[in-house]
Amino acid sequence: MTSTAFATSPATIVADARAQLLTLTDTLWAAKRPHELLDTVQQIETLKATLEGIELDVIGEIEATKAAPQDGWASTKDFVTAVSGGLDGSGGTALRMARSLSLEFPLVKIALTNGTISLKQAEVIVGALSLLPVNLRVRRDAEETLLDLARVHNASELRRLGQHIVAVVDPEGDERRAEAKLSREERAAHLGRFLSISEDGPGGVRIKGRTTVEDAAIIKAALSPLSAPVPSPCATDDKGTCEVKSCAHDGRDKRDHGARFLDAFVEGCRRLMTAEVLPASHGATPRLILTMGLDDLKARIGSATVATGEHLSATAVRRLACDCDVIPMVLGTNGEILDVGRSARLVNMALWLALIARDKHCSFPGCRRLPIACDAHHVQHWVDGGRTSLDNLALLCRVHHTLIHNTPWEVRMNKCDGRPEFIPPIRLDPQRRPTRTRHPRE
Repeated sequence: MTSTAFATSPATIVADARAQLLTLTDTLWAAKRPHELLDTVQQIETLKATLEGIELDVIGEIEATKAAPQDGWASTKDFVTAVSGGLDGSGGTALRMARSLSLEFPLVKIALTNGTISLKQAEVIVGALSLLPVNLRVRRDAEETLLDLARVHNASELRRLGQHIVAVVDPEGDERRAEAKLSREERAAHLGRFLSISEDGPGGVRIKGRTTVEDAAIIKAALSPLSAPVPSPCATDDKGTCEVKSCAHDGRDKRDHGARFLDAFVEGCRRLMTAEVLPASHGATPRLILTMGLDDLKARIGSATVATGEHLSATAVRRLACDCDVIPMVLGTNGEILDVGRSARLVNMALWLALIARDKHCSFPGCRRLPIACDAHHVQHWVDGGRTSLDNLALLCRVHHTLIHNTPWEVRMNKCDGRPEFIPPIRLDPQRRPTRTRHPRE
């Protein structure tokens, strides 16, 4: 006896099923009972999962047999993107999913085809499993665990559970990925930073901008004390009550948070203009409180939490700690406080003037930015035991300070004259010869 499934093409079977389902479009849903409506949606979702599982299986075979190029398509992913009407790149995503289910995660493939999980749940599970070490037993155990959890958790909850499993199974890899993600985000935000002040009407000015979390933390640390609520100015007697009977104020600051923060910004600028501090003195830097593990800071992994709740990468913390009034809340492996800042790490007035007298401007090869635009960089970082002394400091502008922390460029002190010299990356000089002059790349 010949099976109908083998006598009829798969495309015809799907077309017949669609034609049968189209009869539901004439259904008077208002006449159906609530449980019928609920059951219908549930069965539709199960059918969608089965169809998506079958589709991914077919997409994998199209790629294996090169069927799409034979029909004139540039690639399988272009074909899938076109027929699905999806976003650019959606075909590639489907193809990668098909490969993962076929080659690495067969249990997820079975669950999707059976309709016990949705495609979105399958994508979340595959994403979490792909971050685990390539160990068959570890991945299979995690696959079974996540499939079991998928019975009672949606894709969002499953993503958090998957992240937890990854953090438990591979904590070091999870920290490295988190640090790398933060670093990428910080670099992107740094490139897109701006501040604009423009008139928007009679007497009005609009201020808008964008910056990094690192810069925002400094701004918030400086403005928060100035933005604290103050009592409304009103004549009161010795009992604290208002003497004006027609006044209905309750003594509280009538300004909302946004108004107080703007007033703090203006007040900060006013104080900066009237401060008796010359540019050469380096001024007074904001105070920032950071909390992170000492081992993470030394290894440049993980992240630090500032008092306002934002997260900074370990690289950003090391860069800030060079020349910002940072109070590091360094924690040990058990979370105990080991150190709450060392004031001797900061550059005082006399040391700053001596640094200017020696370097005169940014010491990076070819740069002549003035000291007002520079920071005092610890050649041997304070985290690694470096001293705050003239023979361990280099004057670097903001651009080259960031460059030294984020690229293969290195700085060291010349043993003969005690001045900084720079070691270029291999791509600029394969021999990595120390220099004080920026040579063009050969």
